[in-house]
Amino acid sequence: MAEMLTDLLQNIYKRIAQLGKAIQDLKISLDGLNTNIEEKISNLTEKLEEFSNEINVTQTKHIDAVKEIGGETTKELKIIQEGLGLDALQNLIKKLEDFSNLSEGILNQETVNLLLSEAIDSVKVLKESLKEEEVIE
Repeated sequence: MAEMLTDLLQNIYKRIAQLGKAIQDLKISLDGLNTNIEEKISNLTEKLEEFSNEINVTQTKHIDAVKEIGGETTKELKIIQEGLGLDALQNLIKKLEDFSNLSEGILNQETVNLLLSEAIDSVKVLKESLKEEEVIE
């Protein structure tokens, strides 16, 4: 009976030792997995930083290119506008509009009536002075 108890205790001890070894192997495996995950996260973080920097550089280059294109386009449009005389044409249109507004003010009915009345009076005075000259001669 003592032998059976000793065998049983030895079997239990072996199983505990095997379980301890399995737990130790599991811990080593988990540590390796954690290290691997940390390396992957670190690499991913580095790649994201590189990608972010690349985006910033590219974005800045695109913005600068668009600004340069916009500036050059504006200059070219001004040259074309001057070459076609669009500024002079706009100036002419403005002057014609001013003339039109002035004409409307001068040629309103009241002013026209006054001018006609003065013209008729001038003609009458001229006629009378011509008649007087005929009579004197």
